[in-house]
Formats: sequence, structure tokens, C-alpha cells
Amino acid sequence: MDKKVLISFGIFLLCFILVISGMEIYKNLTKVKVLKEQTIADVSFDEDKKNIYLFWGNGCVHCEDLRVYLEENTDLWQDDYQIFSFEVNENEENYQLVQDLLSQFDQEFEGTPTMIIGSAVIVGFGDNTADEIARALEEQKDNSYDVVKEYQNNNEEE
Repeated sequence: MDKKVLISFGIFLLCFILVISGMEIYKNLTKVKVLKEQTIADVSFDEDKKNIYLFWGNGCVHCEDLRVYLEENTDLWQDDYQIFSFEVNENEENYQLVQDLLSQFDQEFEGTPTMIIGSAVIVGFGDNTADEIARALEEQKDNSYDVVKEYQNNNEEE
């Protein structure tokens, strides 16, 4: 082969690799990050969106599966909801928060992941849970109840 053809092919191949790499980097930078280490101080209220409260634990395989599901299915929730996520295995304040919030539903904390969407509580993650989450997201869209607002109002009164 001609030296110019080899050089041209090498430049083309290098450009192709750079473009593909750049696309992957951009995709990762713009990807929604669902599992963040947040506290109740991070919670905000948006009049156009409802809040989802997600309690997860470091090292929890089902939490990781739920994270992947939520990040791959942003079309189910991103227009109507914002997610606040709380690590509970290593953060005692967040562990107490999930217990306090679930007590408002007369429920005890059973483990991670636990999601609160409006007045729906979903524990765990598996094949059936994905359908349950999608159903809860649709059903709770018009529900104005927010467990953290209620929790904060109750604590202010005391």
C-alpha cells in the first residue's frame, strides 16, 4: 500500500476513535445521576415537579439495579418528578430519616432500596418492582402529598 494511503487511513481511524470516545464521555457527563449522598437539607420543592425519595445503601445490589433502571428510564419520571436519594447504611441521620418518614405511613423500614413516591412506598427492586414503580409514578402524578413536607411541618409544630 502507498504510504499516503496508510497515513490517511491512520488519521481517519484516529479521528473516528476520538469522536466515539467523545460521544461516550458526553453521554456519561450528561447522564442523570440517581444515587447521590444527600441529606434532608438538600431537599427542595418545585411547584412543577413532585419529589421521589429514594433510600439506598452502599454495596446493595438491588439498589444498583434500581439506579440503572431509573437512569435508563428517565422518560418515566424526569418530566414530572425530581429524585432525592439518601444513603442509609453509613449515614445515621439518613437512616433515622427513613424510619421517621415511614412511620407516617405506619410502616417500618424493611431495607434498601426503599422509594417513596407521593403516598406510595416501594421496597426492594426486581422484575415486578419495575412495573410497580411505573404504575406508582403514573398514579401519584396528581397527588399533592409530600411526606417530607409533612415531616417538616410536624417537626416545626413541636
